[in-house]
Amino acid sequence: MSRVRGVLLDLDGTLVDSPSVILAAFHDACAPHGAVPLPTEARGLIGKPLDTILPRLIPQGDEAVWAEAKALFRASFARRSRAAASSLVFPGIRDLLTDLAAEGVRIAVVTSKITRSAHELLEATGLDRHPDLVVGHDLAPRGKPAPDPALLAAKSLGLAPGECLVVGDSPDDVAMAVGAGMAVVGVGWGVADADTLLSAGAGFVAATVTELAGHLHGPSMETARKVTQ
Repeated sequence: MSRVRGVLLDLDGTLVDSPSVILAAFHDACAPHGAVPLPTEARGLIGKPLDTILPRLIPQGDEAVWAEAKALFRASFARRSRAAASSLVFPGIRDLLTDLAAEGVRIAVVTSKITRSAHELLEATGLDRHPDLVVGHDLAPRGKPAPDPALLAAKSLGLAPGECLVVGDSPDDVAMAVGAGMAVVGVGWGVADADTLLSAGAGFVAATVTELAGHLHGPSMETARKVTQ
């Protein structure tokens, strides 16, 4: 594997503690259509595109219902995330991103959100100055777990897949990385536990942001290379 020159980070559950906001927005989107998502079921869908999620949460709906629910979700999420923005960023994430940038590492946020919504959340939380690139699922032919978003990010950064490391909290993040031929480190503070991420193909799962930083820092990211090979 080549020296890691780019880190591709998931957004929800990896950089920001947004699952609780997402669950509330799911409720706001589904309740007008007579569907109240069970928290356990809905949490397991976080990280997938809305076009996949809403038919699962409102199975009796049709395209018009799901389109309306999508608009309700986005409005609710934007409102709720702005209100909670100051508390959403996981402790240590700002310093981690600042340090990676200072080391010359290229940073991309690769998310199942549409790109516009991702930019809005990054701006609301003050993380928008860190990424060199933001790739939402609307920019790639296929979203996660397909490798397309990661490959697009690497190409846009001018990097080979082997020069990139993916960091994420869901099995879809791991599957995307594996399919793209990229190293992958899971994080244990999001929607999936360590065993699930390791079973999906993660080479290592960081339990804390401090532990993640320990693997990503350094002149050549030798630690990150070893744990993900």
